[in-house]
Amino acid sequence: METNKKVLIELITVFAGGFVGGGLRFLLSMLPGWGHWPVMTIIINWPGCLALAYLGALMAKHQDVPRLWQSFIGTGMIGGYTTFSTMILQTYQQRPLWAGLYLVTTILGGWLMVELGQWLVKPLGGQHA
Repeated sequence: METNKKVLIELITVFAGGFVGGGLRFLLSMLPGWGHWPVMTIIINWPGCLALAYLGALMAKHQDVPRLWQSFIGTGMIGGYTTFSTMILQTYQQRPLWAGLYLVTTILGGWLMVELGQWLVKPLGGQHA
């Protein structure tokens, strides 16, 4: 029962961090864009990569930092802010061949899922996003 309580507390901690990170991303997405390129997404994702890498290195160096902080900041805030940073950090942690395969698989698979989602909405009278 004690394990369930710890998992619930960590889950609530991640939700709280996600609330903050997702809210911040939403607010930044309301800023005007520049041209046709999704510059705001880059402005969101690059600092997210930096923050997640810094947090990971910091937590590895200072193992006395409570796990809940990692859950709140890393999984919650940065995860709510950008999932791209997680993908890039996970890629960095792989051997070069596996990193390349992971990136190609993730990007192509994501592209195919977007195509599938667009295709599935056609019978409903929807239009491409």
